[in-house]
Amino acid sequence: MNMNWNDIRYFLAIARAGSLTQAARILSVSQPTVSRRLANMETAFSVKLFNRTKYGYNLTAAGHEIYEVAQHIADEMDEIGRKIYGQDRQLTGIIRLTCTEVMANLYLAKHFNQFTELNPEINLSIKCTFENLSLSRREADIALRITSQPPDTLIGRRLTGAALAVYTSAHTPMTYSIEQCTWIGWQDETYNREIIYKSFPKARIKHKVDDMQTMRAMVRNGLGVAIFPCYMADTDNGLRRAIPAPIEDNGRGLWILYHTDMKRVTRLKRFTDFISNAIIEDRDLFEGRQPQM
Repeated sequence: MNMNWNDIRYFLAIARAGSLTQAARILSVSQPTVSRRLANMETAFSVKLFNRTKYGYNLTAAGHEIYEVAQHIADEMDEIGRKIYGQDRQLTGIIRLTCTEVMANLYLAKHFNQFTELNPEINLSIKCTFENLSLSRREADIALRITSQPPDTLIGRRLTGAALAVYTSAHTPMTYSIEQCTWIGWQDETYNREIIYKSFPKARIKHKVDDMQTMRAMVRNGLGVAIFPCYMADTDNGLRRAIPAPIEDNGRGLWILYHTDMKRVTRLKRFTDFISNAIIEDRDLFEGRQPQM
């Protein structure tokens, strides 16, 4: 049986994501479409490719064998695509950026508008996620990531520090010490451990969420204190810092990153220069030195 490129894309997405739902998000298709394509593949191969468990989809022995070949083909196809794409000198086409929803919504959107007014033939495709999408596999062209160490496979630059601070409602007086306050944390315990407990080991996390905008709304309405990026919270009139100074940043910074094969694409260079300059001009905001509004 001949496996076409779309078969490989679907198969690899399921293997990497471990679930049909996540694979569907990566491929920008519906979950039933992914399920149907997998069923067709297993029927065509007359072999079971995944074991379905309560924890997700795990490769079978046969699936592992196919995965090695499929990954090699995908790497070759990605390299060909990058080489061709990397020769593009036109200020037209699509730029695929990955960043967080908060970054896009609360900071970048106004700059997107300015950029597209100056470059009307360029279209933006924004993928908002906390996941580190693969630029090597061209899941995105450019990434804006807050990290202490970007992958060695990518090139780019550190634009600014990325300060965090503790915030409370602007309308709620601080009558307790920070350790006695009710905290709002993240569903991900890794975040709570590395961001909250590392600086405030006695913090009492009562509420947990998995969305930064929801966390912000909860703090604004007096449900507790939380840690936010300064660029997000210092411009919010409904919030104020519970303690004046930002917390230790552990070397985190905001990086703009892209694959080395993309550095000659004119529209990507135009975009990275534009966004980089905007962020650098707002460095005081990102590093927590700009006065609160």
